[in-house]
Order: sequence, then structure tokens, then C-alpha cells
Amino acid sequence: MDTTVGEPETLKPATGASFGLGAQFLAAAELLLIGLWLGSMAFFSFALAPSAFAVLPSRHLAGLIVGNTLLKLEMIGLVVGVLLVLLQILKTRVVNRRGLVNFLLLLVMLATTAALRFWISPAMNTLRQAMNGEIDNVPMTDPTRIQFNDLHQYSVRLMGITLVAGLALLFFTVRSWLLSAQKRNAA
Repeated sequence: MDTTVGEPETLKPATGASFGLGAQFLAAAELLLIGLWLGSMAFFSFALAPSAFAVLPSRHLAGLIVGNTLLKLEMIGLVVGVLLVLLQILKTRVVNRRGLVNFLLLLVMLATTAALRFWISPAMNTLRQAMNGEIDNVPMTDPTRIQFNDLHQYSVRLMGITLVAGLALLFFTVRSWLLSAQKRNAA
């Protein structure tokens, strides 16, 4: 088996090899936090919530589990979002378009998560209690049920907006690090 590596002077460093340890740590921390936030939202939306309503003996019990988990998910989003804002501030010394887009996407994610945490979820919990927790026993024409269903739709939409913004943030973050690596390697 013959392996030719090439002339040593023609070999280029791997992409990102010129990043210092601090920049590598920032990149890893940023991607880890974005992945944690996106992963937890995706798991909640596509696995936990549908499974709870599919297998638990009552929709009331499923709603309690999903609602309680949602409160934790919102808290994770707020904490991770603040940490990501701090990382954005650390890594962006000069405001450029890429940094601004990432920052705006992050603000969208934080705003939608805050709206869920401080407006939608508390209102839904209050309405759930007003219906004695048995939402399915309340007629669809009842004003409380209508309001609950409307808030649920807002909740789903806000979570969707947060997920889409998060996917865009992940894309632009990876792209930003790769473009920075290309510039450093070209220099």
C-alpha cells in the first residue's frame, strides 16, 4: 500500500487550525448552547408532547406533564439565550453584518421565549385552573375554552418561530466561523 503525502511546504493547515484556543472554546460553547436549545425544543415538540398525549390515560394528565415540561424548557431557553448574548458580545468586537444577523436572530429567539414564559404559559395555566383542569369536558363554545385554544395556537406559533430562528442562527453561526477560518488561512 503506497501512500503519498506531498511536499511539506505545499500542505495547508486544516480549516480552523489558525484559531487560538480561546476562539475554539467560544466556537464550541456557542455551538453547544445553540444545539442544546434547539435540541430541547425539537425533543419537546416532536417527541415529548405528542407521546404524552398519545400514551397517558387522560388528556388532563398529559397536559399537566407537557405544561410542566414547557415551563422548564422556557427557563432553559432564557438562560441559554442570555449566555449566547454574552458570547456574541465576547466574539464580536466590531459590529458587522454577520454578527448583526446572528444577534437579531438571537433576540427573536429570546423575545419569543420570554413571551411564552411570561405571558402565554401563565395565561394558559390560569385558564386551565378556571376549567378545573378538565379542558376536554368544557364545551368548545365556552369563552374560556376558546381563549385557551387561541393561546395554545399562539404558543405553537411562537415555538415554531423560535425553532426556525434557531436553525437560521445555527446555520449563520457555523458559516461565520468557517468564513473567519478561511480569512485567517488565506492571510
